[in-house]
Amino acid sequence: MKKNIFCILILFLIFKLSIADEITKIAYTSSNSSSGLVQIFIMDEDGSNKKQVTNLPTNCYYPRWSPDGKNIVFQTDDFRIFFIKGVDTDNPEEPYFVFGGSNPSFTGIGDEIMFNNDHEGFYSIYIMEPTDTEAYLVSDLGYSNQQLLSDDGSDLVFSCIYEGQKSIFIMDLEDTTDSNIELISFNDDANIEPDISSDEQMFVYASFNNQLKGTIYIFKDGKETALTKGISSSNQPEFSPEDDKIGFITIDGSNTKLYTMDLDGSNRKQINIKGGNVGRFLWLDNDRILYDAESGDQSVVGIINTETGSCEVLAEGGINMSPDFVRVVVRN
Repeated sequence: MKKNIFCILILFLIFKLSIADEITKIAYTSSNSSSGLVQIFIMDEDGSNKKQVTNLPTNCYYPRWSPDGKNIVFQTDDFRIFFIKGVDTDNPEEPYFVFGGSNPSFTGIGDEIMFNNDHEGFYSIYIMEPTDTEAYLVSDLGYSNQQLLSDDGSDLVFSCIYEGQKSIFIMDLEDTTDSNIELISFNDDANIEPDISSDEQMFVYASFNNQLKGTIYIFKDGKETALTKGISSSNQPEFSPEDDKIGFITIDGSNTKLYTMDLDGSNRKQINIKGGNVGRFLWLDNDRILYDAESGDQSVVGIINTETGSCEVLAEGGINMSPDFVRVVVRN
């Protein structure tokens, strides 16, 4: 009997240790800082536990989480890139300067930082470890930027100037041969803001003509198809996590609105957010979108459910923008 009770207790302890919760942390920039400058903040998914994690004598923008949710990289308004180690702890390290540049993010496993900087007069893509003194060039094609890694970190999709035109390319980072890069946009306009599906078989991007009117294209099965003809202008396409919907932004004068549609361009649906004109957005899951929006000199960070229309503002008052999120596992 005692042996059975002991075994039950052991099994209970193992079960309890195996229980884990997945929590979502959001990083964003806000002017609600102790100095009044725009600084980096973090908060929980419901907007609670807001915490200022930088206090630099300059404005800080575009925070991006490492995949493990432990570190953040960001840029300042004078185009310097900084790294915060241990941001998830009670005493994170002070931000330290990494390199000059913009648009920083972490690579797939989070040990390196990818960013843009000048190369022979044109912006290009670089990668380096935060503690290195030199960065190495990823693409020498003219004005390579707006880069995005596939989920497994093996492929890089980006925009660049090729034969006098802004085009979309995909690069196989695991291929060291000269054939590791492929053109995936074929229209005659300027192609920017690419996204890649989770299975790495589809790509979406915005194409702007000479009148600065944008059209969303999808590249699938070797074919490029326009999805948003008939809309005045559209940009910032992004696949939903299940790759069955595309979120995008429409532009009508000074007004920008959030929409979703199916992969063939059908079932277009306006998503009525709170806060004004939508700026950056990210799919939290297949139904919810994390976004920032501005109205005059105020901007907010919020979450909207695209199916129910339920919308919650998480950060408001002053400037609140550039959200990024990470999911981390917490053992109970």
